[in-house]
Amino acid sequence: MPVTRKYPQFNHELHGPAVFFVRAVGEKCCFLYASDNIEQFGYRAADIINDHLDFNTLIHPEDTEHVKSEIGKKTRTCDNEYSLEYRLITSKGEIRYIMEYGNIIYLNGRPSHMEGYLLDSTRYKNLEEIASEWEKGFKELIGNSLAGIYIIQDEKYVYVNERFASIFGYTADQLINEPAEKIAAPNERKKIIDNLRKRLNGEIISPYIISGLHKNGYQLEVQVMASLISYQGQRAVIGTVVDLMGSEEVFHRLRMSEAILENTIEGVAVTDVAGNIQWVNPAFTEITGYTPEEVIGKNPRILKSDRHTREFYRNMWKSIQHEGYWSGKIWNRRKNGQVYPELLTITAIRNQEEKTEQYVSIFNDLTERVRTEEKLEHQKYHDVLTGLPNRFLLIDRMEVSMSRAQSQNTSFALFFLDIDRFRRVNDTLGHLAGDQVIEAFAKRLLEVMREEDTISRLVGDEFAILINPINNVNTAVIIAEKILKSMEKPFYIDSQEVHMTASIGIGFYPGDGENPEQMIKHAEMAMFQAKKFGKNRYRLYSEDMHKETLVRLEMENDIRKGLERQEFEMYYQPQVEISTGEIRGAESLMRWKHMQKGQISPATFIPAAEESGLMIPLGIYTMKRVFEQSKKWKDEGFDQTLVSFNLSPTQFQQLDLYDQIKWILSETGADPELLELEVTENTAMVDIEYAVRSLNRIKELGIKVAMDDFGTGYSSLALLSRLPVDKLKIDRSFVSGIEKSSDKQTIVAAMVGMSQQLGIDVVAEGVEEIAEKDFLLEIGCNMIQGYYYSPPVPVDRFESLMKRKVFYFGDDKSCLK
Repeated sequence: MPVTRKYPQFNHELHGPAVFFVRAVGEKCCFLYASDNIEQFGYRAADIINDHLDFNTLIHPEDTEHVKSEIGKKTRTCDNEYSLEYRLITSKGEIRYIMEYGNIIYLNGRPSHMEGYLLDSTRYKNLEEIASEWEKGFKELIGNSLAGIYIIQDEKYVYVNERFASIFGYTADQLINEPAEKIAAPNERKKIIDNLRKRLNGEIISPYIISGLHKNGYQLEVQVMASLISYQGQRAVIGTVVDLMGSEEVFHRLRMSEAILENTIEGVAVTDVAGNIQWVNPAFTEITGYTPEEVIGKNPRILKSDRHTREFYRNMWKSIQHEGYWSGKIWNRRKNGQVYPELLTITAIRNQEEKTEQYVSIFNDLTERVRTEEKLEHQKYHDVLTGLPNRFLLIDRMEVSMSRAQSQNTSFALFFLDIDRFRRVNDTLGHLAGDQVIEAFAKRLLEVMREEDTISRLVGDEFAILINPINNVNTAVIIAEKILKSMEKPFYIDSQEVHMTASIGIGFYPGDGENPEQMIKHAEMAMFQAKKFGKNRYRLYSEDMHKETLVRLEMENDIRKGLERQEFEMYYQPQVEISTGEIRGAESLMRWKHMQKGQISPATFIPAAEESGLMIPLGIYTMKRVFEQSKKWKDEGFDQTLVSFNLSPTQFQQLDLYDQIKWILSETGADPELLELEVTENTAMVDIEYAVRSLNRIKELGIKVAMDDFGTGYSSLALLSRLPVDKLKIDRSFVSGIEKSSDKQTIVAAMVGMSQQLGIDVVAEGVEEIAEKDFLLEIGCNMIQGYYYSPPVPVDRFESLMKRKVFYFGDDKSCLK
């Protein structure tokens, strides 16, 4: 089981002011968990976790460096506990003063994450003046008290009233900053310091009697009481000292003790030396359910829960007999039979001969505290949305499984699952629907897997399944296929049918990792391979995947540097009107000449950019270059050339695509009438409703729309008629060798005829042979594009083609050289 860690306690449950959190340690402090009451600052827990929100962005800019510096100091010294004060900016822009208490958790000597509480202290800041006035009045009150009153911080007196000082023959000023044990006889000094430290640690200390030491050297008997307070912003002990040498003080002491015991919220029971109950207070009855009449004269064992061993009770009484007290957590039973936890302190009351006369038991009901701790413990190791084990609990169970596998020579498997195209759900249906899909997905997994398997939600739409034990690879394959099969049934989100699939990566122990983190990483690599080969499938991890991942990471780094160095350039392939040979347009195509590696194929860097999220900046770079070039050509008189640019599936799904294009048009001054957006048929068919909305908005800007790779997808004529398309581009797979295939001729002729009926232009791609061109001309195809006329060429060579105005016919292709 996971190790339980203790945190600073707060006076409310999770719906109160204290926010429990778990954050990553590093330059980007993402939330791994936050309790729901973080909404008091205007943020939803699910959003900040799923969106990997950097906590540093919420801190007031003037406080950010201070917070980073303090955490840095702790991690450099491997210190665990920390506390911070800073200002936090809410979602509405309001400033809140925050007190943060927490622990830094280290794994293998390195900081892993932080966990703790945030407390809004704004109202305390506003109350500082009131607190100052209160403190002034408080000192006036206790200064005139007839009881000796003291306040101790750091084991020194920071305040005493005149009565306290006079009991020991001093003035108040003479005792300030003196050690707490100064007023005790030499043999009592350890006792007073021990009790002081116990009280600061939260233990309940009953009133106790010591021999005090007067300034003149004689001893006097005094009774000491102590309570915890916050004094000038720090923990302190406040208490009273009563001189027992005078009968008036004795009477006052008895009256005061009686009032305290009758009204305290802590249960109190007094027993004789034989263990028979002599007296109980009202709180005892409220906590246990027993009235005084039911327990007086009986032994406290009537509260026994049978949860503790005889050894436990022997050690308890051994401590009472030798130390004079015992304090700890114990489980007792109420009158109604309910077992409950309590914090109990038993103190032996001894006379001047050190003979025990009575025992006083003081206890607090810990039921609510234990319930809150159990809730925190559960939430620390479980996902708040699905209730599944989280990454911390998964790793804990994997470590246990690894130890068992080593000792018993067994194996287990780890599945890494990712919901395919989940982002599209969030972007189109909203985050609430996305949360519902995740919950439904988790439920589907629970239905498929065994009860002993650990199903964990890692983060976002990523899940892991620990299957232990597992006999062989075939068993893992059968389970993976069973999971994929279960996803064929649609999910229903608010009565709306949603189809989801998953990609699965599988790793085995031993063999695919020496520790949990390494196994998770390798299973994730296998999952990415499953996505790469079409999604909705599984892949087993292999060492080659690790090598491929390193190559991919190197490629991603090269792309970033290539963007910075502007190594990417645009090539243009002409689109020629067949009947006249005139260039009517051009498709822009990106090429990359790496500084060291030379020309890199788009088939290599485009998939890498898609996987790494670099397709967005790469796409924006492309649009800027194409728009700038179109503006330049128009200014130079080439105002009849329509230039098309391609959108990747990732770009097309961006909700701010319209705003991006509009901004680039404004920045470059390009004429939208001379620009054409190309989107593939498969990309448009992923979500036809979104495609219709998005393309209509882009057309409002004046940009034309072409459907690329037409015929390779599954669009019907009805769907095609709904899309605001100006041009169809027939995929080269239908054009290549068309003069030899009657099936291709029939299909392409139908495409051209359908387009003409819909008033849509047609471009045939990949034309390389004269026979292909002649057939397309015969069936009425408007334009062709391909190596028959020209491959994609750099800007200067394309400009030389445009200057010719009419393209060549025949075999003379010298203009391309």
